[in-house]
Amino acid sequence: MQNSRKPKFLLIGGFASSLINFRGPLLKRLVQDFEVFAAAPYIDDDIREKVEAIGANCISTEFERTGLNPAKDLKALLKFRKQIKEIAPDYVLAYTIKPVVFGLKAAKFKGVKRYALITGKGSGFDETNLKSKAIAKVVKGLYRDTLKSVDGVIFQNADDQAFFEQNGLLTNTVQRGVIEGTGVDMIHYCLKSEPALPEKVKFLFIARLIKEKGIPELVEAAKLIRKKGYDFEVQLLGWVDPNPGGISQKEVDELHSSGLVNYLGTTDDVRPYIEAADVFVLPTYYNEGLPRTIQEAMAMKKPIITTDHPGCRETVEEGRNGFLIPTRDAQSLANAMERFIKEPEQVLIMGQQSHEMAKEKFDVNKINERLFKFMQLSDV
Repeated sequence: MQNSRKPKFLLIGGFASSLINFRGPLLKRLVQDFEVFAAAPYIDDDIREKVEAIGANCISTEFERTGLNPAKDLKALLKFRKQIKEIAPDYVLAYTIKPVVFGLKAAKFKGVKRYALITGKGSGFDETNLKSKAIAKVVKGLYRDTLKSVDGVIFQNADDQAFFEQNGLLTNTVQRGVIEGTGVDMIHYCLKSEPALPEKVKFLFIARLIKEKGIPELVEAAKLIRKKGYDFEVQLLGWVDPNPGGISQKEVDELHSSGLVNYLGTTDDVRPYIEAADVFVLPTYYNEGLPRTIQEAMAMKKPIITTDHPGCRETVEEGRNGFLIPTRDAQSLANAMERFIKEPEQVLIMGQQSHEMAKEKFDVNKINERLFKFMQLSDV
């Protein structure tokens, strides 16, 4: 470059903690070559301190994480546009729905390269009733309007790309591609000690506690296996979500008291829980991108049971590092869990294969370099 000024890069997220928990390694990579700004709703002092320690600048937005409120969203968009104008970024990358449809619109200035990262369709595309169909129509319109003028769209699985294309949400000329997963830091997600042959198999579920993550099926599978007299444990780790479809605190407490599941609460660090478990299970039928928790469990040598569902099927080679099951199928889930109970040596064999696959597919350094290549940042 002719001058010494570093180009400016703006990263827009939908949840403040995701800037560290999901995009921390990307921020660390970006600050090597850019003056970096990280934006998310209502950034608290803890997240701000961590982001600034990386070397990036924080911008707190006023978008709510969920729901559509035209008046509030418009007010937040106009304020954010002023903030972006002051920054004058050269590049913008936004992930999750509101940062994409509103953040990239706010960042539409001449000469600014804007990229969308679609981390799953989420609940906005559910069309199970009249209300959800109306919401889906609005969401599609917002995506279509924003994505028609961006410089590129990145998907985490091929099914989502096909969905956006089939629904006319992408123009024929927009650059698009699939980069599987957010990626995991293989050093950060390493075991303190090698796994041992389990005497009592512990199945760990990590996610928001919503029905679409497969919790009803997991509970039913536990009942089916319990009837056979096996000794095992099902663990739930995640926060109670007040949104529609959430499992209430009362329901969680009742499940815990019943002995069918062991609710572990919430945590800022999943690693000790993954290490203490034997098998990771996520029987989801939510509109996933590519679940980060599965990638973390793979890095930590855990076999995987998940659904043959967009964003999940990419993580399992059937019989190599785990099992894929149909969605909403408690019996198939129970059968897969029983395999590990009856053949505990497979916990170690398949867990090692998960680790090898994670190194190849989900190493965050490889993922970030793929992002850089897609956005043509390598030569900046």
